[in-house]
Amino acid sequence: MKWLFSAHKATQRFLNSQRYHLHVGSRHRFFHASNPIGWSKPDQMWASCLYSTHYYSTSTILNATESSHRLSNSIKIENDVKKVDLEIISREIIKPSSPTPHHLKTFKLSMIDQLMLDVYTPLTLFLPNTDKASVTDVVTKRSKHLKETLSEILTRFYPVAGKVKDNFRVECNDEGVYYTEARVNQTLEDFLGHPDDERVRGLLPEKPFTEESSIGNYVMGIQVNIFKCGGIGISTNVSHKIFDAHTYYVFMKAWAAAVRGSPETVTPTFVASEIFPNNPCLENSLSSKLLATKTLSTKRFVFDSTSLALLKAQPVASTSSTHQRPPSRVEATTAMIWKAAAQATSKVRPFGRQSPHALLSMVNLRKRASPPLPIESIGNLVDVTGAICFPGDHLELPTLMGEIRESIEKINTDRIESMKGEKGHEKVIESLMRLNHLMDMTVEGDCIFATSLLNSGMYELDFGWGKPIWFYVMNARLVRRVALNETLKGGGVEAIVTLSPDEMEIFERDSKLLAYATVNPSPLQFVH
Repeated sequence: MKWLFSAHKATQRFLNSQRYHLHVGSRHRFFHASNPIGWSKPDQMWASCLYSTHYYSTSTILNATESSHRLSNSIKIENDVKKVDLEIISREIIKPSSPTPHHLKTFKLSMIDQLMLDVYTPLTLFLPNTDKASVTDVVTKRSKHLKETLSEILTRFYPVAGKVKDNFRVECNDEGVYYTEARVNQTLEDFLGHPDDERVRGLLPEKPFTEESSIGNYVMGIQVNIFKCGGIGISTNVSHKIFDAHTYYVFMKAWAAAVRGSPETVTPTFVASEIFPNNPCLENSLSSKLLATKTLSTKRFVFDSTSLALLKAQPVASTSSTHQRPPSRVEATTAMIWKAAAQATSKVRPFGRQSPHALLSMVNLRKRASPPLPIESIGNLVDVTGAICFPGDHLELPTLMGEIRESIEKINTDRIESMKGEKGHEKVIESLMRLNHLMDMTVEGDCIFATSLLNSGMYELDFGWGKPIWFYVMNARLVRRVALNETLKGGGVEAIVTLSPDEMEIFERDSKLLAYATVNPSPLQFVH
């Protein structure tokens, strides 16, 4: 169900009145305590790199004097101060290598885009320096090539180089993508030895920052972080008005193919607004309970293949026709996390036996439609479905897995067909009303969003310098969320969980959860 989505006006009114509290400091970083310190000039090699960025006309230097300054971000995590020491080398606007034709200057958003939360999703892809190229080569060659090829693919992904005009269209004015380069005073191995959410956020581009509205703003911001070893962290903030997870993958796949000089051309397909046309009359509002207004806590929990086998050995208690099928990785891990999160919430606030806790699962529509939607289709081609449990009562994993399976199976071809065209508008209004009713039933919005990037192909992206060794997706501003991702090797699942700090304190000590999951292990353990 498209329960999740709301009209922008109502969402923006809420965001303007209650700001996301993880934003601190003039650079709009998202830390509990962050102050710029140690301003100084970079060394000669980096200064020369800064001024070499004039090499092609589609790039515009922004504030070159300021861009040479050094920033050390102090991050307070559980009474211990950790630092991400990086130097901003350049700030630029990367424009398409050729102008967008006049007939493509206005890009229509789909109905799902229209109602999608107006947030920026932060993501980071870490690429090793497998051939041991010198840092100088990485700066002068790889970095330059990243910018040149980005300019080229923006001609195909022309809406990404525009600005979101409103909830119904993107103005494809070739204004470009905000692009930053930074040098991290640390090796990639050291950085990934003890990663956490706050440290990775220190690598995000300063514009557009995740607290902002995308209306009248950049669709995408990119920061290329170059580590002392020559490894690279490509960090992005992408507007959810255009980007779902699969859209991000298609964009990065096209960029990677261009960087490595592949004859393969990834060509995006823009069919979403034709299948799901937007509706200017749709004014339903999203319940404010879904959005964060307080400090959040995010931690990673990794289920290895052995733990997954034990979880998947349990039966699925479901009335559906496929109840005999063993649980999938999504069903097994999501059920375990939902159970622990619901029980943590019930210990923070009083829960009666009939007090509900909801799970909202985001589902990709592309392969579920009949016929399937083009695999390289761009936009929010997703739906959201809900399930309920009662943590005041006894929670069993087989039952929760069954609830998850049955809710996701509702996103079938008939459901997708009912959403198409103008006739689908009525179905959306009905779904939004159902969501708001569910939120009214819960205390303080007691629900958790679940999204899965399993089998997404992120670890197969190849820029020609070695495939990624870690892909990390951060929470934009949802109050509670779990995002599932693959481990690089071994068939494990990484669950990135966001809760309130008091809920997380209970959640991360749940003995039944910890029987299956490890808290915040280094991604490097899956490299070797």
